[in-house]
Amino acid sequence: MRHWPVTGLELTTAELVLRLPTDAELDALAQVAADGVVPDDAVYFPQPWASAPSAERARSVVQNHWWARGDWTRENWRLLLAVFRDGQVIGQQNLSARDFATTGEARTGFWLGRRFQGQGYGTQMRAAALALAFDGLGAARVTSTAFADNAASRAVSRKFGYRPNGIHRIAVDGRPYDAHEEVVERADWRGHARVAPVEIAGLSDCLPLFH
Repeated sequence: MRHWPVTGLELTTAELVLRLPTDAELDALAQVAADGVVPDDAVYFPQPWASAPSAERARSVVQNHWWARGDWTRENWRLLLAVFRDGQVIGQQNLSARDFATTGEARTGFWLGRRFQGQGYGTQMRAAALALAFDGLGAARVTSTAFADNAASRAVSRKFGYRPNGIHRIAVDGRPYDAHEEVVERADWRGHARVAPVEIAGLSDCLPLFH
């Protein structure tokens, strides 16, 4: 799309392709969420969308994508990329920032359908987001937040040299949970970029939308 060039942005790893989904692909992504994202009684996210009934999970994914695109500004943006394996959508990788031109700080988040977990895709997804942030957009640092239940996310962070950056308490469905924030600096990324090499295409036309 000439007037929304982010549609041409594509990140490629050894096994995955990350890009904005078409409407049909967004519907497929919503179905992946409906089929299950987190184990029963586990809390992975500040918003309890992943533990909602399946139809609500699906609608939440669709509406979140629409909201992120419609609410986008250079001062506050949320890039929600669908993740494809052999043409099949398997999950979502997020990269977001507020006042990025000033702070140089971005945040990552992700989810995978349960049947695609434990196969190393999370590492490649995080690598793609970090490559875009550091190599593509010139970020100074990137943060990630994970709950204690989400050991897989915290394990991925360790692979890329993240360091603890504090614990804050969040209420989810009326119950308190500790959220562990971690941070990786540009210098740390340079030492870990080879964990999962990434190719970036279509970024130049998008840059004015990010900062």
